[in-house]
Amino acid sequence: MGLLRFFLIIISIYLAFRVLTTYIFPWLVKRSVKKYQKRFYEQNPHLRPDQPRKEGEVTIEKVGREESGNVPENIGEYTEYEDIK
Repeated sequence: MGLLRFFLIIISIYLAFRVLTTYIFPWLVKRSVKKYQKRFYEQNPHLRPDQPRKEGEVTIEKVGREESGNVPENIGEYTEYEDIK
C-alpha cells in the first residue's frame, strides 16, 4: 500500500509540474513582460513603437526645412592644395 501511495504522489507531482510549465508559467511571464513594457513606455514615451497603419495610408511625421546651400561664414577656413601625381 505504501508503494502505491508513493507512485501516486510522484505522478501527481509530475502532472502538476507539467501543467505549471505548460500553461501557468508562460502566462505569468507574458503578464509580467506586458506590465514592465507598459511601465517602460510610460517613463519613455518618445521610444514608443510606431502604431500600425492601414495599407496605403500616407503620413508625414517630420518635415525638414530646405536649405538653400548657403555655407555660414564661421564654418572654418579654406585651404588650397595641389594634387601631386
